[in-house]
Amino acid sequence: MKNDTMTPAQISLIAGLASDFRPVVAEIEANIATTRNHYGRYGQLLARLSKGDKVVAGVLFLALEAAGANAQGLRDAYKNFV
Repeated sequence: MKNDTMTPAQISLIAGLASDFRPVVAEIEANIATTRNHYGRYGQLLARLSKGDKVVAGVLFLALEAAGANAQGLRDAYKNFV
């Protein structure tokens, strides 16, 4: 995960969240996709955890992506659920 606009503290936060999300992402990715690239599952997760806050959803997006979530599924989820 490399982002030149993030501070070391932000990078550390995303890495910590990614570590927490790895089991969740592994479970989602291991199941049969009922929506394209699991966007439905990721959308539910983003919507529930962010409570509609786009900034929080953006942080969660980065953490889920770093945890191995399908990038296209996350983009679709963010677009449709947040």
